[in-house]
Amino acid sequence: MTDVVRLSTPSRTQDGYTPAARVLHWTMAALIPVAFILGLTVDVPPRAYENAMVQAHMLVGLTLALLLVVRIVSRLSNGVPAPEPGSGRLAARLAGSTHLVLYLLLIILPLTGLFVTFYRGRPIELGLFTVFSPLETNRALSKSIRSFHKYFAFALIGLAVLHAGAAFWHHKALRDGTLRRMWPSR
Repeated sequence: MTDVVRLSTPSRTQDGYTPAARVLHWTMAALIPVAFILGLTVDVPPRAYENAMVQAHMLVGLTLALLLVVRIVSRLSNGVPAPEPGSGRLAARLAGSTHLVLYLLLIILPLTGLFVTFYRGRPIELGLFTVFSPLETNRALSKSIRSFHKYFAFALIGLAVLHAGAAFWHHKALRDGTLRRMWPSR
């Protein structure tokens, strides 16, 4: 019976997450700062490069949204490893709340980004095809939503730094296996 249980929960291993879950985590961890930096610097290069910068920012954001869908489906269908032994209820609740808010921000950011783009009247160029705005151009609304998009992006980065800091604290101060559960395999 235990073999059946083990087979039905592929995202869990004795030591933590599977390699696939780890790849998703670290790929997203690498792409989030890329999207953030592209968003912050979109107005820095000469105007001739602005469209390319905006499109790159959108493609990274849409890639993150797609990876998030895969990650949520995996998490809902497979669960997550049990908390480290000795972790208190408060720590488990804080970790769960942090993950929930990270996921919510990763849902909200692409949605607000799409509204900014569409209300501005810009298409999304996806290489083989282009998605044109289904909304009527409204630059004032686009500008307002862009402000929220920016605040959410700063919140995501702040929370991601807090998340990484907590993992590092677990690793160095508490010397438990929290970080090793998500660290790439050797």
